[in-house]
Amino acid sequence: MNTSNHTQPDIPCYTLPMLTSRNDDQERPLSGPLFRDFLIAQTDSVLGPFRHPCRIAGIVIGVCTAGRCRVVSNLNELTLEAGAMCISSPKNVLQIIPDRDFRADVLIISPEFIKQIHINTQLMMPLMLSAGNRPFFTLTESDRTALHYLIYQIEREIQVATETHFTTEIICGLISATIYKIGDILTRHANPQPDAAHAAGRNRAEAYFQQFIQLLGKHYKSERSVGFYARQMCITPKYLTTLIKRVSNRSVSEWIDDYVIMEAKTLLRYSSMSVQEVAYQLNFPNQSFFGSYFKRLTGMSPSQYKQQ
Repeated sequence: MNTSNHTQPDIPCYTLPMLTSRNDDQERPLSGPLFRDFLIAQTDSVLGPFRHPCRIAGIVIGVCTAGRCRVVSNLNELTLEAGAMCISSPKNVLQIIPDRDFRADVLIISPEFIKQIHINTQLMMPLMLSAGNRPFFTLTESDRTALHYLIYQIEREIQVATETHFTTEIICGLISATIYKIGDILTRHANPQPDAAHAAGRNRAEAYFQQFIQLLGKHYKSERSVGFYARQMCITPKYLTTLIKRVSNRSVSEWIDDYVIMEAKTLLRYSSMSVQEVAYQLNFPNQSFFGSYFKRLTGMSPSQYKQQ
């Protein structure tokens, strides 16, 4: 359905180059295209765009090192205190309300950057994307110290190093180590891994999960059927459901509904769109159908949610 004539959402979406150009405290002697796809900082200067609800076209990883802040991620509000880590995926709506003494180590990376530095995306992307549904983690002192040191080393290399033949490799290696360290933390917070006999099947399922999440991120506003995503992946709906359930403990339909309802709630809360315009934006045939879908999954009508 063509929605070009309808009101667009009021929620800004920042790309990584937009954020790096705003972050005056971060000197960037390395200005090649690769280094415009990540942002790293140990101060609160990077938090300006997050003070109002927004989307970031990248994976946001923040580790609170002092003070506290309120974090609203996909309409869920929690307090982030020293020693806690927050992860937000590209589709999430994020808002940060910091206290005066709040400080954090912040790393923002685009999915494209992860691919360019040759991270094993089959292992890492499912972990990163799944973390968006459980975005807050309490770190051990050891993990907190390790992440702080890695982020400090990356920032130091960017700010003080003169560019040499191996500068890019050094910085990308440090970022890779940081991402893998975060992956290790996420794995320990996740369900126990299957034994070696099931490792091959698990890896295959994770690859399909990554592909499914990427497709869902592109098409959830217009496609809500399991069959559509199965056809795109050249497998049967039953097999797709089995694989996704194995990796995430959630069905394909639950993932689809979660994306659609979260977008609907976000538009109803943060944009100036009417209920009818939200229905059109999400490709529902009419407002009544959208209202029934929304109420079935949330227990209230879109109008009731908007008025709260």
